[in-house]
Amino acid sequence: MPDRDPRTVFVADNPRLAEAVIQLLAANGIPAEIEQVPPAPVSALTGMSEERAEEFPILVTEPKKVDEARELLTLAENKTAVYVMAEKRAARTGDVTATCEECGKESTWPAKAMGTTEVCPHCGGYMDVPDPDDDWSDVDFGTEEGDEETGAKE
Repeated sequence: MPDRDPRTVFVADNPRLAEAVIQLLAANGIPAEIEQVPPAPVSALTGMSEERAEEFPILVTEPKKVDEARELLTLAENKTAVYVMAEKRAARTGDVTATCEECGKESTWPAKAMGTTEVCPHCGGYMDVPDPDDDWSDVDFGTEEGDEETGAKE
């Protein structure tokens, strides 16, 4: 992949997405355009050009607004992910069983409650209704309260 212009804030895989990103940026006072990608080089041996995935790099035309554009696009991407997950959860059917960490009793919840925190009907404590789509592997929960080095409680 060739080196990118430092003003590149997004690479779309189709022209409609590229235009939508440009319009989003323009609506927020950030002028942008599609960078013209040079044609793929032709092989001297075969006379054929290399296959290259079609791409549409979006450049911010005012270099001072590049960081602002990246922040806006990250926010838009995160909001989209939240909406997709909310729609997926709302469409779930059936029930799910969750165990309260306070009292240890199980409760049954509608499947659309997965990924939420609910009030335990047995003890009134808060309980998490697990969602199999949530990935917590990269979250650092720290040490237990008490001794910082060993994690032992007093």
